Amino acid sequence: MAVNQMFRSKVARIGIGLMITVFGANQLSAETKVPNEFTSGTPAKASEVNENFSDLNSKIEAISKPESSYSVLSTETLDSGLVRTKLYAYEQHSSSRQVNFRNTESLGPDSAVESSGLGVVINALGQFQIDWFYRNKFLQDYSDPDEAYFAHVTCPDGSQIPRVGTDIALNFNFISLAGGFVLSNRGGINTGVFAGCPDPLSGFSTAYYYLEGFGSGVYSCVSRVAYYGSKGGGGFTYKTAPLDATGFDSYTTISTFDRTSIGEWGTYYLEIDAPAGCITLSGPAPVEPTPAPDEDSPDAEPTPTPEPTVEPDNTTTPTTSE
Repeated sequence: MAVNQMFRSKVARIGIGLMITVFGANQLSAETKVPNEFTSGTPAKASEVNENFSDLNSKIEAISKPESSYSVLSTETLDSGLVRTKLYAYEQHSSSRQVNFRNTESLGPDSAVESSGLGVVINALGQFQIDWFYRNKFLQDYSDPDEAYFAHVTCPDGSQIPRVGTDIALNFNFISLAGGFVLSNRGGINTGVFAGCPDPLSGFSTAYYYLEGFGSGVYSCVSRVAYYGSKGGGGFTYKTAPLDATGFDSYTTISTFDRTSIGEWGTYYLEIDAPAGCITLSGPAPVEPTPAPDEDSPDAEPTPTPEPTVEPDNTTTPTTSE
């Protein structure tokens, strides 16, 4: 009996210690709660002790594997046999970016606004670092007869969204230790940067982005991944410094994300086409990816070079949409 009581006491101290360690940094002032509380001298039921440990395990997993709280939106089998999986690109999101202007001393075809950014996001597949590069030669025209003129979606009022006519290149990456996705706004029928829909508050149009690309690492089995959404949707808030930036002044922006707006028009999505078993509801399937053919093999196909999307802020700049 004494050994049993000592064991219980140690288990309780370990459990409390773990909880304080895990939650103490962010919730030092919060009261730790478990489903069942015990008092000295009162026998504890095994089922109640197990329930407490199960609750503790769930809380630890919510921190160590935050993606377990989210799920994909839909899956469908395509005529090709591939399975299309759709999910929110961001369940949690925070990022920053630097914006600079090039060759603006004398405006011409090479004048451009450029930005590069870095962030951390969580979605149903896990946690990713994101990075991107955006360049808009805002006095240089661009067109490709193989690309659709209108976006694959319409504005909330049903109006079509035309393609931006300037030379915009956007490269976007989702990166994790296990693998990731590389994306571009060129190379597909639907890819591009579009003029967007009028913002009812500012009156300006907010850009709509559609990028496509491929997977790497455990996502090498992915045949196609699309990333699309609008700066004007999905609950992003932007803060810019310096506050007095005007004209062609460089500036920096940090963005935060309000998940309560998720699902609204403009929300960012990932759409993944892959063989069955490549992507599961809880992340990449625990299988070895199909090795890519050797570059010298007759079966090898040239790999297209992709380039994806970026989110802009509310700072207005001449003829730019980023």
